[in-house]
Amino acid sequence: MKNLLKMIFLVPRLILRLAWSIIFGLIKTAIVLAVIIFAFLYFTNNSSNQLTNALSEQVNKLTSLFDGSSQSLVDQVSQLSTDNYSHHGSRWSSNKASVCIDTDNTTLTQAYQTAIANWNATGSFTFTLTQDKSKADIIATEYSDANSQAAGLAETETNALTNRISYVDVKLNTYYLLNSQYGYTMDRIVHTAEHELGHAIGLDHDDSETSVMESAGSYHGIQEADIVKVKELYSK
Repeated sequence: MKNLLKMIFLVPRLILRLAWSIIFGLIKTAIVLAVIIFAFLYFTNNSSNQLTNALSEQVNKLTSLFDGSSQSLVDQVSQLSTDNYSHHGSRWSSNKASVCIDTDNTTLTQAYQTAIANWNATGSFTFTLTQDKSKADIIATEYSDANSQAAGLAETETNALTNRISYVDVKLNTYYLLNSQYGYTMDRIVHTAEHELGHAIGLDHDDSETSVMESAGSYHGIQEADIVKVKELYSK
């Protein structure tokens, strides 16, 4: 009889022990996963190298699939700054410069070529293409930065005494421009390239009128107002 009672009470105890073991295992697994996810997000959000930017981009894509945020990304990017650069009146010694397009991406190559042709067509400034990076005044390339709020950059070296530009790195941010979630059409990619080349010429941002040099959006190509400003800059 005693053995029967022991068996009767043993079964619930075994069930409770098994249930607790399963629950405790799930809690440990959740904690480990939380630590891994936190470390992953911290690493991707605090590093600017290509690997972490690529990983961060994939996380953003997956997130948008689950939260339906694609439209909000398009709305957000409509206010994205093209860059935050200021030239303070610097310019080249003459209204011409050589450019080397340094990217294997066909979309960006086409965008740069179109932007260069559009600037040349204005007659205000002349870009000449070269394949020799060592002889180029301007290197037109790319980068990917998920932490940046800029669709492009123009990093300029200027002679402090003469205020003349000596070299420029123009960069297009593929994280935004080549990600369909952000709504960049080919026209807007070209306008972004025109904008950054405008900085390479010596133009600052212009939000006072319709201009390719507007600080946000790159919704406009080269305007007559931009041509006038370049001619004024190089008439001094």
